[in-house]
Amino acid sequence: MRRVLLGLAVALLCGVLVPAATAVGGGITFAAPIATLDLTGALDRLPIAVDSAFLAIEGALVDFGMTPADLAEIRERIDQTLEQIDGVAGTFPPLLPVPMFGGTIEVSLPLIVVDSFRLTGGLLTDGMLRGIARLAGTEIPEPLLSIVFDGEGIDGGVAVDAALSASMLSTDVVKRFDALVLALTLGAGIDLIRGSIRPIVELDLPAEYADEAAAALTAAHLDGMTWSTFAAHAAIGFEIGPPFLRLYGDIRFFLPISRSAGWWDLRAGSLAAVLGVVIRF
Repeated sequence: MRRVLLGLAVALLCGVLVPAATAVGGGITFAAPIATLDLTGALDRLPIAVDSAFLAIEGALVDFGMTPADLAEIRERIDQTLEQIDGVAGTFPPLLPVPMFGGTIEVSLPLIVVDSFRLTGGLLTDGMLRGIARLAGTEIPEPLLSIVFDGEGIDGGVAVDAALSASMLSTDVVKRFDALVLALTLGAGIDLIRGSIRPIVELDLPAEYADEAAAALTAAHLDGMTWSTFAAHAAIGFEIGPPFLRLYGDIRFFLPISRSAGWWDLRAGSLAAVLGVVIRF
């Protein structure tokens, strides 16, 4: 009797698991790829950029009427701010999450070691951010910051905005261990991660201050906030839900193969993740 019950249990288990395993060979994931941006190099560059910009504009500040004592006070405040930033950076890992909008296409492969081939893509732009915020009932100011000088001894204004672009493209092969409503996935592949932040500063200043202000912006290297990384990765992920519709999440560990960066030395971080909903077929 026990043998009969055992046989029925094995048959039932196989009847459940085998269809589940075959049903999840491919699929489409609607996901949010999350890259990270390593700010270590940028934090090292920050004092250099601030000092260069201050030196470039120092002459204009003197012409505006500031005394050496005033300039020394401003520089002291700047140094204190930089020290505070450095203290915060020493407390937390200098990795900035960069969530994107994208997804994954997965194709089943008839192999023993590899179950599928996966292509993942993600994109983020400032226009997309403003569109999502608008749908959520919030307006992101455009420009982000606008200052008008009136009655301060100088007439004019400054407008500051930013153009953002970030993308991630990954391909990998996947091994899946499936158990009806749960699955463990292991993956390995290659990635291309790119991005740029382009501050847009519009100045409306008297001619006697315009040249020094422009020189300060040049000294800040605002056109040097770019990054590009080609890397290999290993990934571990989990799926929860019925075979045809599941919540999916994975974490990816990058090993850079080649990198390029602008003056600010921004780089893709060593970690990334993908979160979303997968439709299996």
